[in-house]
Amino acid sequence: MENWNRRSVLATGAIIAVGTGVATAKPKRTDDLPTVAESDGWSSVGGGPGNARRADANALETPDTVAWRNEGGGEPAVVDGTVYLAGDEIRALDAADGSLEWETEIDGQSQNVTVADDTVYVGGEGLVALEAATGSEEWSTSVGDGSVSAPLVAFGTAYVLSEGSLYAFDATDGSLRWERESVDVDDYDGGPMAFQARQSQVVATDDSVWVALEGAGQDGLAELEPATGETRWSGPVEAGAGDLAAADGTLLVQNDSLESVYTFDAERRETEEKLTDAYVLSIDDGVAVTQGRYDLQAVSLDDSGRTTGWTHSGSYTYGLPVIVGDTVVVTHSSPDPGADDDAVLGLDLEDGSESWAYEFDDGERWTDGADAGFLAVEDGTVYAQRGQELVAIRPTGWEEGGDEEKSDETDDGSDDEEYEPGEDDGNDSEEDEGVGNESDSNQSDGDENGGLGNGDDGTDDGNGGDASNETSGDDGDDTDGMPGFTAGAGIAGGALGLEWLRRRAGTETDLED
Repeated sequence: MENWNRRSVLATGAIIAVGTGVATAKPKRTDDLPTVAESDGWSSVGGGPGNARRADANALETPDTVAWRNEGGGEPAVVDGTVYLAGDEIRALDAADGSLEWETEIDGQSQNVTVADDTVYVGGEGLVALEAATGSEEWSTSVGDGSVSAPLVAFGTAYVLSEGSLYAFDATDGSLRWERESVDVDDYDGGPMAFQARQSQVVATDDSVWVALEGAGQDGLAELEPATGETRWSGPVEAGAGDLAAADGTLLVQNDSLESVYTFDAERRETEEKLTDAYVLSIDDGVAVTQGRYDLQAVSLDDSGRTTGWTHSGSYTYGLPVIVGDTVVVTHSSPDPGADDDAVLGLDLEDGSESWAYEFDDGERWTDGADAGFLAVEDGTVYAQRGQELVAIRPTGWEEGGDEEKSDETDDGSDDEEYEPGEDDGNDSEEDEGVGNESDSNQSDGDENGGLGNGDDGTDDGNGGDASNETSGDDGDDTDGMPGFTAGAGIAGGALGLEWLRRRAGTETDLED
């Protein structure tokens, strides 16, 4: 069998295990889901599923040298020692020296890629999944009639936007799980709202997918059930809603028209604060850093004391921020004649003081700090755009993985396996029924900070779109009335199937560990 490999064995074994136990399994409770991140590293635009622009490291040593340069490509994804770049073809570079590992052409052009579970997901004319190690195609599928955004990959699902609709595909085989054309937003009378266009307008938290919506005179924000796309909550926001970012139960909601950012409590579904002069979002546990036209500012989101709150002022000076542990890495440039060279700065997150600076002397100039195009940080390396090149800067004596002091635990403190819709959580209590449509009934009736509406409850209330958007199938509770089919039989059947797979794999191909 030509394509019989390790991934085939794992996937087929999972089908056998799930299929033989379907009579006793229940859909996994949404509130028991592990963290959504499915790759270490800077796995997509904005750093990962939350678009949080934060790097998973405790510290960043002072970069003092250009390690390598590479022509072309948008914001990189950097995972497990490899840099992935989009464009007319998808390229993989060795993060150590920038050498080409593989190159694969796709239909159409992609601006960004997403890496998860040893797979590179690419949006272009359709959605394509490539093997991260080789660039060979695993599967591809058409999506609507227009171009496809780079996917958000979470909960075993690839979510993409195309022509105002949101699609959810199984990340393993590309089969369509659900699609939605619009959302009926509570407290809004202008009709259903369509989805917006950028990948950064769809983010994932530990148990939800959040989306920015576009309406007439007002925009919207909605929380969706990851497995079905059903609406859990929705509300209007002021026109101009843009990028979203999420971390630790808080959303940042950008408003392009007002040049502001709202902080939004994802659990209470309430706006907490309005940050003025704010464009680019970065958020970590208990703190947010935003860049605006005139200011770079850090604000505290709780009482953790990670920052005292500070502002650096400078017209068109500061650019893209990334939070790395207790450091804010930010691009810096001034449009004034005779100004210093462009630089990447390291600022202390607590008080904003400058910890280090790396100045470029390559003759290139950003028109201002935000003109850098992108800034990514992974494994002790800062990746920035200089002209048409990707530049990697790092400390002298850098060793791959040498600065990483990452926790083995996920963001929610859990080492659980990734979420798969329909997976059994081993809990057969009656509390499982209906989970995911409940909400705090004590919701605010209004919001003076920015008009983020609060629904009366978290149930769907007809917000799931028209009938064509609904998913079919039971809730997994009708397990009675199936005599002779038990959990023990399912386990035995799964074990036999896996043994057959092991023997077949051993005779037909060599599997890597």
